[in-house]
Amino acid sequence: MKAHSCGSGHAAILTVASAFFLEVLDATIMLMAIIPMANDLGASISGVTLSLATYLLALVLFLPLSGHLFNRFALAQQFLCGLAIFCLASLACAISQNIYLLCIARLVQGFGSALVVPAGRALILANTPKIAIPKTMAWLIAPALVAPMVAPYMANLLLNIGNWRLIFASIGLFAAGLIIACRITLYSLPAPETPRLQLDKHAYALWALSSSALFMMFMAASNNWLFCSVLAAGAMLYGSKRLCTRLHQHAKAQLFDLSLLNDPAFKFNILSGSLFRISIYAFPTLLIIHLMKNSNYSPVSIGHCLLFIFAGNLVSKPVAARLLTGCRCLKRYFIYSALTTSVTLGLFLFPPLLNQLPALWLMCFLHGCARSFQFLGYSSTALRNVQQHRMHHANILISSVMQHNALIGQALPALLSAFFIPEHLPFFTIGMSTVTLASLLTVLGALRLPNSNRSHIDPMHFKSD
Repeated sequence: MKAHSCGSGHAAILTVASAFFLEVLDATIMLMAIIPMANDLGASISGVTLSLATYLLALVLFLPLSGHLFNRFALAQQFLCGLAIFCLASLACAISQNIYLLCIARLVQGFGSALVVPAGRALILANTPKIAIPKTMAWLIAPALVAPMVAPYMANLLLNIGNWRLIFASIGLFAAGLIIACRITLYSLPAPETPRLQLDKHAYALWALSSSALFMMFMAASNNWLFCSVLAAGAMLYGSKRLCTRLHQHAKAQLFDLSLLNDPAFKFNILSGSLFRISIYAFPTLLIIHLMKNSNYSPVSIGHCLLFIFAGNLVSKPVAARLLTGCRCLKRYFIYSALTTSVTLGLFLFPPLLNQLPALWLMCFLHGCARSFQFLGYSSTALRNVQQHRMHHANILISSVMQHNALIGQALPALLSAFFIPEHLPFFTIGMSTVTLASLLTVLGALRLPNSNRSHIDPMHFKSD
């Protein structure tokens, strides 16, 4: 049954997209409740921030394991197990009596999400014709883009009704509803048989070391603990170097299915896409910190910058999907989208534009549109040549890299602020120059793509699928 072609298929897409919405909502909605949580738990604001950030760390740590744990279950069953774990962990967050229990519950939440993301996406895309992948990916991504836009308003509403515990309880109840929807909509979809990989425990230990060290570097830099930040950076570089060496040994046991990198489109997503994602994940934090410190705008006005970024993402997604479906030269698509993203980032280096609130919001909206085209391009073309039975492992690798990119993007502003920066090169200028340069490097990656008029998604080319 093709996921895009019938009523139950649309319901399945809605179920998976709703799960993605819930996970992004969970990662963003609690930012509005940091101070009430700190007061209620008797903890510092930095401690509560750390406990909330452990969710992202858990995603990075557990995503590589999601292809090895519960691998005897079908994809729909893995998706349901992940939702059940996420639901119980959300309720555990709601009843946490101290910061330590909250950290543990957030880690378990991240573990559940690590099962949900690759299994849900793989199940939908395995039942989608190649020609329809851009459109389906747009529908899967769109609800997740809405989450940061509605999170502040939902948080304020729930905090006015009750307290921060009500937010976690509501997320848990939402997850419980999705468990029922999953049983109704996803179990009827045919699941491809996914090959089982033997886990390389040594490689996973190195992945965990480098990821945890990156997280500790982020936290140390956020608190201006320069020495600890340098130590964590050293551990991260050591773990990363050893991991790269280990992954290239081609042992029987594997952490990821690295044979997927033999596909140029997939490899392009991992390498060039990482630079792009790091830049767009770092940019909002840089902008918000700069505006909070150096502008007279109200917190609500500054928060609207995020609203306009994600509004641009959402509005342009259907247009991007249509262009990708009929695109006859992906090289030109990526060159133009990468250049547009770089230009929209570079505009923020001009102070006069930042000093006019309508101009600032317009730039945020245009940047959101530009990054939406590029993001959907990477997400769609990376999977167009992946066979159905390898779709789960492909999504695990992409999701693991994406979450690692997000962690680096979150760490970059903190690292820049932790070091002594000359007065004539302020924090925001260095940060925006860095992310703009990273974005420009994706243009060079696009220039290396082959000049082929057959690079569009041709339905006849995939007739045998």
